[in-house]
Amino acid sequence: MKIALLRQRVSAPGGAEATLINLARGLAAAGHEVAVYGTDPTAAAQNLLDPGVDYVPVPVLGGKTGRVLTYALNVRKLLRQTPGQLVFSLERTLFQHVYRAGDGCHREWLKRRRPYLSPGARLAQDYSPFHRLLLRLEQRLFTDPHLLRVIANSRQVQREIEAHYGLDPEKIQVIYNGLDHQRFRPPEEPGTKALKAGFGLNENSRVVLFVGSGFGRKGLAFLLEAFAGLKNQESLLWIVGKGPIKTYQQLARRLGVAARVRFWGPRADPAPFYQAAAVLALPTIYDPCSNVVLEALGCGCPVVTTAANGAGEFITPGANGAVLPQPHDIPALAQALDAYLDRGREPQVRQAAQEAVAHLSWEQTVARTVEVLAEAAVASGKDW
Repeated sequence: MKIALLRQRVSAPGGAEATLINLARGLAAAGHEVAVYGTDPTAAAQNLLDPGVDYVPVPVLGGKTGRVLTYALNVRKLLRQTPGQLVFSLERTLFQHVYRAGDGCHREWLKRRRPYLSPGARLAQDYSPFHRLLLRLEQRLFTDPHLLRVIANSRQVQREIEAHYGLDPEKIQVIYNGLDHQRFRPPEEPGTKALKAGFGLNENSRVVLFVGSGFGRKGLAFLLEAFAGLKNQESLLWIVGKGPIKTYQQLARRLGVAARVRFWGPRADPAPFYQAAAVLALPTIYDPCSNVVLEALGCGCPVVTTAANGAGEFITPGANGAVLPQPHDIPALAQALDAYLDRGREPQVRQAAQEAVAHLSWEQTVARTVEVLAEAAVASGKDW
């Protein structure tokens, strides 16, 4: 098949971009002709893609809203100039045969976010050109007669699309993200002590780990409040990711925990952090299916997250983590963290974490994606 793969950013350090790269490489390795349409400079994008993957730069203009709109318009124009491709989009665009809803459902995100906003912020959200554009694109996408199949990266996202847009369930397939088990695996037991020593920890140190960018959406403020109320006052909180650090440093100081909180910034390889931590905490307001959760579990690290995270589908409460009904339930969050600070290094807990994601692989994700693309090709009645 000739496949046009659409995603604005190739080189951004996010889960969606990692998914794009793995899909592009996997589809090309399976013998398909793949062209990625993105907004990065050609050299930067091509360095991340295998030589067998073509790259087509898409011009964009303006800020956040302008980039979304001009990408959708310009990529459609470029696709019309190169007919004969099955269009597989990882973005909300104006034309696609298959859509992978890796960013979740924007209407659902705004709904879940709303209770945490001030009246003025709610008004700003309602009239935001950016949000209105994304909602318009999302509505158009899910009602487009050219849309043949949708891939959801969790059952949660599947339910959201059906509830908000009434899409035929037969058109939706759930395909979870893959996981690189060579990178994300438990440390060898003899090496655990050396790993922790490399971080300046001793054998009895207990670390609550937060990994992610977008601190507000992922509930870092809730985590800091819960951390301040933990029974284990010797524990540490490590924050890995990009965000407004000063804001949260000030909050940590107000809560009296600044001396036990460390901001590490973005890290290219978070695996050693998962391996050293007692528990990963992600009290997110909304996540379609957080790669961070899958990675932590793969490293044998139990996870405390929320029912608004599709990756909670891999957690068995009491065995390898906890799923909280609400991100702002500070007492429940603190209780779950205290429990796993005590139990997080137990062999049975770490084994249950690893086993929950043992079946995930990028090879399987690519193979299942190829099946969905083939179904779309048959449904279209065209020879791609």
